[in-house]
Amino acid sequence: MTVKAFSLMAQHRVGLLSWVQRRVRPPIEPADIVQETWARAMPAIEAGRVENVQAYLYGIARNLSAEAMRQQSRWSRWLVQDADTAKVADDGPTAEAHVMGRDELARLHAAMELLPLRCREIFAMRHVEMLEKSDIAARLDISIKQVERQLRLALVSCARTLGKDS
Repeated sequence: MTVKAFSLMAQHRVGLLSWVQRRVRPPIEPADIVQETWARAMPAIEAGRVENVQAYLYGIARNLSAEAMRQQSRWSRWLVQDADTAKVADDGPTAEAHVMGRDELARLHAAMELLPLRCREIFAMRHVEMLEKSDIAARLDISIKQVERQLRLALVSCARTLGKDS
């Protein structure tokens, strides 16, 4: 930047900033608009293509302010402001629910350990790997009926072990 550019910035900075501040509202930062104004204006000013520097700067600032306000208006219904973040419900489980879920999962693993090996393998394929019954039957080279019997046996056995009626 040249000395002339720094001189122009010093001369117009305060007035331009206060002018922009009156035209925008938070969360738009007036200083950002002023900075962008200078970034856009300086090439033309330094090349000597601008006759009235003040009018040129304020014109750019007016357009940038209007665009920022349009964008803010367009997106404001989708954005959560900082003051509103405390009001947003946490969708995550509570610490108590997390511990209870972990304990229940440990109990299920213990119940699965009591199943016969083939029954446990089929149960895991269906409920952990999420395979279809036909895929399990093909993988183990058994009938779909046998897969269904083993799954039923696993569910009944786990339900009894966990203390639930099936």
